[in-house]
Amino acid sequence: MSGNTIGNNGGRLYSFGSQPVLIDCNFVVDPANGTGMGIRNLKGQGVQNVYMHSTAPASSNPNPTPGYAWIQLASNYNRYLGGFSGFVSPVVGSPLAINAASAALSVHSPYIITSVGAGPSGVVTISPVADIAGSLAGKYFSLFDSYGNTFVIWFNVSGVGVAPQLGSPAPVGQRGLQYVQQSIAANSSAATIGAALVLTIENLPSGISGTFAFTASGTSTVTVTSTAALPVAGIPMDGSTVIPEHGPAVPIIFTIAPGSASANSIWTDGSGHLYTVTTSVVAGTTLVTSGVGAPIGSVLSFVSGPGSTVALSFTNAVTGYATGFGFAVITSDTNLQDWQSVGLPKGLNPSVGQSFIAKATGAGSSSGLVMAPGVSDIVSMEVIGDPNASFAPMPQGGSPFVGSWIMVQMLGLPASGQVPVATAPATGSVVGLSFYVDAKFSPSNVGF
Repeated sequence: MSGNTIGNNGGRLYSFGSQPVLIDCNFVVDPANGTGMGIRNLKGQGVQNVYMHSTAPASSNPNPTPGYAWIQLASNYNRYLGGFSGFVSPVVGSPLAINAASAALSVHSPYIITSVGAGPSGVVTISPVADIAGSLAGKYFSLFDSYGNTFVIWFNVSGVGVAPQLGSPAPVGQRGLQYVQQSIAANSSAATIGAALVLTIENLPSGISGTFAFTASGTSTVTVTSTAALPVAGIPMDGSTVIPEHGPAVPIIFTIAPGSASANSIWTDGSGHLYTVTTSVVAGTTLVTSGVGAPIGSVLSFVSGPGSTVALSFTNAVTGYATGFGFAVITSDTNLQDWQSVGLPKGLNPSVGQSFIAKATGAGSSSGLVMAPGVSDIVSMEVIGDPNASFAPMPQGGSPFVGSWIMVQMLGLPASGQVPVATAPATGSVVGLSFYVDAKFSPSNVGF
């Protein structure tokens, strides 16, 4: 038999009652609640009122002594057939944060969610490099936000540099691909470039009126934080490092041993690839060119043009679109990921009142809170008197009295002894009650 079977009779319920009705409700025990009824959050449309002991009762309320509940059903019924009840434990202690920094949870212990909280804002860092004689001109990197935007930030160095062509930009005011010019002076230091990036990045639009995509700070290392409590869409990505084999020509930077090459001179790696020098180099380790095809070997040979003809040794070559900046993701967790990491079963969205068993002391940076389960102090509950005698009140004084009444007492164990006594449930306990009643006269009311 499968675990979700509904029984041999297919889930049907047979009763000798003529019109059996199941009424259920639940509520939170709260003696100090301002309604003066000793409870709050009554749920169950078949129940009109529940009265428990109140520390601030209304003069019209019965206000039973601690340990008793007086339940008024919303309609008249003919007979009480039975009932059952249950308790949900309250919470105790202080709220505990679920984040990894607090590490406040105990593995294998049960907890109850008291605040769903929010996930952290995504954080990435950007570590610029200095410009060397215009080496950043035309280079770019991509920055992704939490709103669906991709910002392509490209460098104009002392008036030199053009935007890359990666696709059609989004219309103004809409989300999508956006090109952003970053102007700097030639030979700017890494810290100067970082400070300029901060001003640019913190003014990038999110696509929501009045909301920017990021906050930013720093110089040599720029910390970029999403303004949404969500991770950014990915780690920032440096400009393309792909050198096309067949046009168009792209900027290619060679790392060379000291040597000399003049602007507009043409060099080859011996495999048919030609590279035209765009920045004169007299001595140093950087040769800026424009060309096609990934260099092969380790030597550039002179082909034509002005300047020195002495061969140049190189150890590396990359497309000039790459900035060479460093990028890192610092924070990328979501609220749901953090709750699942500390034990909330997958498939559930965190909500107040959920319980789970902790499988970690903390995770991520969520602001969610939990508390430990307490004890209701109640071991059983029983109906007082014959509820049938309190069903269907008679009209009186010219007005009908509608609503059957049921009284119950909640029993707990005293500090000493094993005889249960009427006990007030711990504040915050959730009480569930179900009553099985007959709404119509039937033979079962008088026997056979």
